[in-house]
Amino acid sequence: MKVRKNPSSTGIPEDSPGFLLWQLANAWQRRMRQVLAPLGLTYVQAMLLSALVKLEEQYRKTSVPITQGDLARFCRADATMTSQVLRTLESKGLLERSRGNDARARLPNLTVAGRSLALQAMPVTQAIDEEFFALGQAGGEDHGDDGLVVDLRALWGRQADQGYDA
Repeated sequence: MKVRKNPSSTGIPEDSPGFLLWQLANAWQRRMRQVLAPLGLTYVQAMLLSALVKLEEQYRKTSVPITQGDLARFCRADATMTSQVLRTLESKGLLERSRGNDARARLPNLTVAGRSLALQAMPVTQAIDEEFFALGQAGGEDHGDDGLVVDLRALWGRQADQGYDA
């Protein structure tokens, strides 16, 4: 992978990768809020519902139930935050949470309404990602469709290796 150098610090915020990332993350979050508001979901709620759809597909051939912990690990999300968001989704009637053999484990299961809403949210969030991160169309350097994702995964992996993602 070709490593790009960060611009030297000039004291100008736009020259700071951290500043730019912060601004882009804020802009992306605003856009996601706009498109998910009509569905009555936050991005985290949509992500967890969509991830549960994907996990259910993976687990379908097994008799192993999906736990909240499985979902949190799959999303690389904080377990406490996952539990809180699932509680909210449960109160909206989008999923049910039962107890497993281990009394501490909660087993989230999508309701019909939850599955339907997840399937509505998935293409909406994907379209925003494709639109928002289409660098080649924005006059930026084109690294192919997956260039930005590859770069972000590399950065994320480096931070995870150093323990900064915890």
